[in-house]
Amino acid sequence: MFVVALSPRPRSVTDVAAASEQLWHQLEQVDTRAPFTALSGQLLLGVPDGPDAAVDALLRAARLNFCNIGLGIGSLYEPVPVEADLVEGKAVRRALGALEAASHRGERVPICVSSGNDEMDGELEGLLRMLGHWIRTRTEAEWSVVDLLTPGVRGQQKAVAEILGITPQAVSAAIVRSGYNDELGARAAIARLLEYTDRL
Repeated sequence: MFVVALSPRPRSVTDVAAASEQLWHQLEQVDTRAPFTALSGQLLLGVPDGPDAAVDALLRAARLNFCNIGLGIGSLYEPVPVEADLVEGKAVRRALGALEAASHRGERVPICVSSGNDEMDGELEGLLRMLGHWIRTRTEAEWSVVDLLTPGVRGQQKAVAEILGITPQAVSAAIVRSGYNDELGARAAIARLLEYTDRL
């Protein structure tokens, strides 16, 4: 199973209240077994509902660029509580350890992974940091398009164009510039690696 631990970095934002609102808005969109909960002012914990949701949570946090991020992979005591603050097991301990490592490594995208397999952890971290850095380069205009897209649904460009008041061609160009389709492929590959790692 997967547990994500987050720790906001106050120095990275000027408006703490606005940053907190942005973070919760992103995390509320993640499919979870136990929704993200603030265990303290500096620690948020959540249990994504599978590997795809774990990748989603990590990249939503990375997008905002003001959180240290830890992912723990491993067992949890069953049944898994619906309150994240009651969840216990290896995945929780590893998530907290990964978060601690992320806060001290000075990475541009501070994501660390802990699964008990150091080699796999390093590979996953590299992929997640690279993808996290990539999505941070998007402009607000590109995000306005990407945020309205549903993966795997055809014929969305016209509807998105109408919502934003731009042409379908402009939507298509934004999708290409944003690397959206490449992101979907990378997310799927990372999720597959997470699932494999969880089975080791």
